[in-house]
Amino acid sequence: MSLENGRDLVRGTLILAFAAFAWWVDRSAGIILVALMGVMILQSVFTGWCPADWFLRPMSLKKKSS
Repeated sequence: MSLENGRDLVRGTLILAFAAFAWWVDRSAGIILVALMGVMILQSVFTGWCPADWFLRPMSLKKKSS
């Protein structure tokens, strides 16, 4: 698995978890978490860095070669 695939896996899992949180626990807090996740995805598009890299890189995931 590449670093990019790992990022997508983490992003998708968190969005689903936050949506479930919004549905079953607290709607307003869940929507805030989903919005925060969206902001983090947008910043990773522009900077090339994602907070998930903190724990994906020690798992020896490497960037895809072009």
